[in-house]
Amino acid sequence: MSDAAGLDEMLRFGTIASLDLAAARCVVEIGDVLSTPIPWIEQRAGKTSTWSPPSVGEQVILLCPGGDLAAGVVMRGIYSDAMPAPGNSLRELIRYKDGAEISYDPETHALEVNLPDGANVTIVAQGGIGMIGDLYVSGTIHASDDVVTNGISLKNHKHAGVQAVAAQTSAPL
Repeated sequence: MSDAAGLDEMLRFGTIASLDLAAARCVVEIGDVLSTPIPWIEQRAGKTSTWSPPSVGEQVILLCPGGDLAAGVVMRGIYSDAMPAPGNSLRELIRYKDGAEISYDPETHALEVNLPDGANVTIVAQGGIGMIGDLYVSGTIHASDDVVTNGISLKNHKHAGVQAVAAQTSAPL
C-alpha cells in the first residue's frame, strides 16, 4: 500500500446516513459503502460537555486509524451545497432546524436570540437573576407573586391621603 493510498484509507469524506441518538453514534455513507455505527467528535465530552448531533445529509470527514472504517470517528462541520454556511461575517451564529438563531456580533457587541412563532424561553435560576442596565419590554409582564421596585411592593403598598372615589391618591408610601 502506498503512502497516498494509506491516507485515502485513513481520511474519507462522506455524509451522515442515519443516527442512533441513544448510543451517540451515526452511520456514514461513503460512496456505495455504509459505515458501522461510529461516534462523532463533539465539542466537549468531559466535566463540561456539549450535545449537538450531526444532521442526516451533513458532509463529514471520517478519521479511520490504520484505515479501519469500523474504528473511525466522524469529524463534522463541513459546509456543502446541500447545507451552506449560515453567515458571511464575523457575527457568530447558531441556527436551528426550526429557524431559531442565537448570534453574537463582536463588532457591535450585540447578542441576539431570535425564536420562531410559538417558541418560548424558560430560565431556571434558583438563586435569582441579576440584571444591570435598562429593560425594555413590549407586551405584558405577569408576576405570580409580587413586583417590588425601590422597596415599594406593587401588591402591598399603601397610599396616603385617600379621599372620595373621584379623587386621586398620593404616591405610594
